[in-house]
Amino acid sequence: MRFWKFDSNIQIRLMLQFLTTMASMTVTPYLIVFFSKQLGTVVTGFMFLGVMAASVAGSFAGGYVADRIGRKKVIVVCEAVIFLSFLGVAFANSPWLQLPYVTFFFLFLFHNFSLGASGPAYQAFIIDVSHPENRRAIFTVSYWLNNLAVALGGLVGAFLFDEHYFALFLGVAVSIAISLAITILFIKETYVPEKHACSASRKQRQKDSSFMTDVMGAYKEVLKHRIFLLFTIANLFIIAVEEQLTNVIGLRLGKEIPEPEQLFSFLAIQVDGMNLLGLLKTENTLLVVCLTVLVSYVVKSLRDRTVLLSGLILYFCGYAWISYSSSPSVLLIAMFFATLGEVMHIPVKQALLANMVLDHARSTHMAVHSLFSIVGVSSAGVFILASAWVPNVVITGMFVGMGLICLVLFHRITKKVGQEQETVTKATPSNATA
Repeated sequence: MRFWKFDSNIQIRLMLQFLTTMASMTVTPYLIVFFSKQLGTVVTGFMFLGVMAASVAGSFAGGYVADRIGRKKVIVVCEAVIFLSFLGVAFANSPWLQLPYVTFFFLFLFHNFSLGASGPAYQAFIIDVSHPENRRAIFTVSYWLNNLAVALGGLVGAFLFDEHYFALFLGVAVSIAISLAITILFIKETYVPEKHACSASRKQRQKDSSFMTDVMGAYKEVLKHRIFLLFTIANLFIIAVEEQLTNVIGLRLGKEIPEPEQLFSFLAIQVDGMNLLGLLKTENTLLVVCLTVLVSYVVKSLRDRTVLLSGLILYFCGYAWISYSSSPSVLLIAMFFATLGEVMHIPVKQALLANMVLDHARSTHMAVHSLFSIVGVSSAGVFILASAWVPNVVITGMFVGMGLICLVLFHRITKKVGQEQETVTKATPSNATA
């Protein structure tokens, strides 16, 4: 992976992403338990619905604004708010104070709104300074670093959060402050909106006498991008299936394997359903960290379409089997194939997304993509309700059906994109000659 050949903006961004993700993961996975102990499960559930709503609102606002004033301004403002939020969170949960409602209403809503707003700007920023030829490599590095950061941060948090959450909150604030300072000093603006586009936008707002009309018009234009819309729907299915590991699948394993069973016949190790769920998640993370570089090297000579579709087949087959089987050894083998498929398809999928978005509306596209991703995550509730009424084989059938739809959609998308690229390639020589 040619990290040192990437644009300097991308190098800095990837390193900062690693730092801030690792710091955030020392606290983020444990917040639900943290608030549940203080306020109860019901209140915590409603609080995190509010957090999700703030993230959605932030994503829509950030996507629109970043396409009109540039990426860096949005990123700097958002990181400044996130820094102040974590600083406030630390002191609202310090040895001297315990203010959970203050933490939520005045800090976490601002934090998640800003986090949602910065997401489309970050994604568009990477696309701005990359090229179709190196995007697959860039997203492979980003994917690997992100998973490594999640693994390291989660490990630190698992041992320290219960007793040292104040120090960890401060640590996140410091990491965001470092990221903010480096962004201001060393990262260059990657997108300057054309003056005529800004003028047209202002005229439209004056004509309609409504800022919200202009915002909705921008998103309406994105939703007319048919290939992009098909992509976001297909990606929704991918995320929805992955989310079931810690939801429907986790609940099933807890019920079907209540007592410890032998993991492998040749090992004197026993696991129950919850132990097995933890093993599957750990296996997934470790395999991603260990296999990404190797797999990217092996498949680099293959066509993107072949890698994407093959990876999706492995991914959905693996998760379908995980949703059905109760054998610990079979589940671990199925997770290997699901993770192999994940490692294959994600970098190619991200590069495909980057290549299809319109130049003048990249952040707006990323905001819509983020919204569909949130819907995919939220589908966990639907599957939990369904699992209470239908047999497990039906849930597995739903996974298989979602996988088939996703494969059909990506088959059509990659075929259409390939045809467009061939048209451009054929037209280029004649245009150059003219």
